[in-house]
Amino acid sequence: MLILGLDTTTQSCSVALLQGETLLAEYTLNIRKTHSQRLMPLVEGMLRDGEVEREELQAVAVAAGPGSFTGIRIGVATARGLAQGLGIPAIGVSTLEALAEAVPTPGALICPLLDARRDQVYTALYRREREGGLEALIPPAAMGISQLLARLEEHREPVHLLGDGLGRYGSYLAEALAHRAVILSPPLRLNRAGLVALRGRRLLQELPSPPGYLELLPLYLRRPEAERRLEIKEEGQLGRLHRADDGGGPGRGSGH
Repeated sequence: MLILGLDTTTQSCSVALLQGETLLAEYTLNIRKTHSQRLMPLVEGMLRDGEVEREELQAVAVAAGPGSFTGIRIGVATARGLAQGLGIPAIGVSTLEALAEAVPTPGALICPLLDARRDQVYTALYRREREGGLEALIPPAAMGISQLLARLEEHREPVHLLGDGLGRYGSYLAEALAHRAVILSPPLRLNRAGLVALRGRRLLQELPSPPGYLELLPLYLRRPEAERRLEIKEEGQLGRLHRADDGGGPGRGSGH
């Protein structure tokens, strides 16, 4: 199966072509530029250089979250459009599980972490199974770094750390975990579409039937900031209306 992989969930914009277990091509840009401007040109350039026509693609796998809300939407929308247009399966892959594919060692503890801002990370803890699967010891969640460290202390084994959250918290975790911290080098801990395609291939093999583009949905671990701010604003307005209705204004209710 020839699979197109996409990952736009972080600053990295990555596309890949995976045929069976062979990575045919992978293009990754780790620069600050809008994903909507560079994703399809990257895809088209990779297909052209690989001498692959769009119609030859047999599935598309996309990192569906967690990560940047805007990046998730761009990747998922692009994958859905390609899958609909080409009539091929579309599979959403957890960004954290895709990152964990970088550590294939059976029995290894793997902790991917993404900077979620607001002093939190998106993270999980997996154990690599001998058959290649992932056992979730800490389910995917958004949490503070001290909370994550407390959870990691429950496992007295070396733990492989990777993901863009290390840019902010890597030194802290390395010091706190000491010899148990196995921190992957920067090129190895980037989000890569080749890992998304690999994870997507595993998932497609496990499903009884290939998923259609309508089944592809974003994977959020918390609500978008814009929605949270809107709710706070609406709650504030509602509170002011209640206070006015309760007679909070001067002179209201003086005749009772």
